[in-house]
Amino acid sequence: MRTSSRPPRRVLRLTAAAALTLTCLAGQQTAAGAATAPAGEGPARAAASRALTADRLASQVRGRVVFRHLRAFQRIADASGGDRGYNRPGFTRSVRYVAGRLEDAGYAVRRQKVPYTDFDVTSERLSVRAGHGGPRDVPVLMTRFTPSTAAHGVNARAVALPEGRTGCEPGDYEGVAVRGSVVVLARNACGYAHQQQVAARAGARAVVMYYPTPSPRNNYRLMAIDPEDFRIPMGMVSQTDGERLARQAAARPGARVRLTLRARNVERETVNLIAETRGGDPDDVVVLGGHLDSVPEAPGINDNGSTAATVLQTALAMAPHQDAVRNKVRFMWWGAEEIIDVGSGYYVDHLSPAERGRIAAVLNGELLAPSNSGRFVWDTGSGGSHELAELFAGYFTRHGLPFERQDPGAIGSDHLVFQEAGLPVGGIDGGNLGVKTAAQQRLFGGTAGQMFDPCYHQPCDRLSAIDRQDLDRNAPALAWVTARLATDDDAVRAVRRAGP
Repeated sequence: MRTSSRPPRRVLRLTAAAALTLTCLAGQQTAAGAATAPAGEGPARAAASRALTADRLASQVRGRVVFRHLRAFQRIADASGGDRGYNRPGFTRSVRYVAGRLEDAGYAVRRQKVPYTDFDVTSERLSVRAGHGGPRDVPVLMTRFTPSTAAHGVNARAVALPEGRTGCEPGDYEGVAVRGSVVVLARNACGYAHQQQVAARAGARAVVMYYPTPSPRNNYRLMAIDPEDFRIPMGMVSQTDGERLARQAAARPGARVRLTLRARNVERETVNLIAETRGGDPDDVVVLGGHLDSVPEAPGINDNGSTAATVLQTALAMAPHQDAVRNKVRFMWWGAEEIIDVGSGYYVDHLSPAERGRIAAVLNGELLAPSNSGRFVWDTGSGGSHELAELFAGYFTRHGLPFERQDPGAIGSDHLVFQEAGLPVGGIDGGNLGVKTAAQQRLFGGTAGQMFDPCYHQPCDRLSAIDRQDLDRNAPALAWVTARLATDDDAVRAVRRAGP
């Protein structure tokens, strides 16, 4: 899951030639997939259809089985420099693992190539000199798609704003000698892009920002959603380091920093994995997806290995019944979600209107088992998305599992591109950058005042941070709703009638 909650997708640009070529290829592929006819009605199909129930399928997607796939993802990350990043060997190996398991189960697997613009950081360094001590290196992460410093970096005073000023308004810089400095800011609700613009207009040469959370040693690499809005270089440090630098900047004799942030845009290619049941009505397709990539800074076992593994196990459990389902199920693993839904956006953009119309429902998941887990059902409150939420709500209620409803837009992930295309979306998550309240502690357990996922986008997003109990509760729910839609025409009709 990406750090920004719901940005526009139009960050990445294709060349016209590449877009035209791949549009043709994608059109041929999706048309071929849509033309697959459902298996004929007959005794064998009827028997298999009776054998496949939502409850039976969910029982085969329990946490202990899904955990085996997570263990494989962890091994892949460990063998790939500690991550499964979208542009790194760990992602390629994850694709190979998922595709291999699907092919062994009898699925025809399609790899959809997706071009995108990547951002290669070549240098990121922050050195601080405060008081009479020597220079101290502070870990810094360059914000993606923001301007680079000169090759020799920025050597300047560090400036912190007086208490109570956020850097959201020009007046926050009144009386502050900001011109030519590097400004230290805490991320604020007005938006980091806006804070950077205000600092640039005040004369700052760069911004060093930190993200206040209950996990103050965490550092988060942000992204410029609209790169043209960013006028000066910006790097992220942990809250611990940021607050220390702000104190040093405010004290006498102050602090000086040397900040070097260098990067370049690179044209690359990622891949979406697609597998679908042979049978089922091709005019009522149920999409179940999850992104397979992590950020380059983390193994991504919860984000979003937990969903990718659940989708895989759901597909494997459905494999013996794939000729018998009433409605076709399309399993999808997205590439490069972490830089604004690249894979899913490309897929949706290259569907014809007729192909979009054949999709009855889109299911997605995010961060299903963080260590301080909650349980959130995505619900727009109306239309087909609400009907999908009711299926999840019914499952959790029947199993005595508490949940809260959440607008799908609160979770920045691949389902949003389908929602923007007018398709009904549903899904669940276990919480991410949010902080658990006392009421949520009473509802879900865990620790109030702490993040739902303290390891979100951190190196500690490992197998050891997975809440196995909640994995065992949430993974079967995603499988159950998928199977219900695959086997129950009435459920699909209810979603269709309600609209997006």
